[in-house]
Amino acid sequence: MEEFVVSDMGIIKPLRDRVRDLEVINEAHQKKNGQLRQEIQDKDKLIKELTERINNPTKKMREQGEL
Repeated sequence: MEEFVVSDMGIIKPLRDRVRDLEVINEAHQKKNGQLRQEIQDKDKLIKELTERINNPTKKMREQGEL
C-alpha cells in the first residue's frame, strides 16, 4: 500500500506545477483581455464621436467653438 502512495506523490508534484503554470497563464490572459476591452471601448467612443460629427457637423463645431 505504501508503494501506491509513493507513486501518487510522483504524479502530484507535476500536477501542482502544471496548475501553477496554468494560473500564471490565466492571469496574463485576464490582464491582456482587460487591455483589449479598454482599447475597444476607446475606439467605440471615437467611432461614436466621428459618426456624430459626420451626421451633425454644425452641432459638434458649435460645441468646440469652431462656429
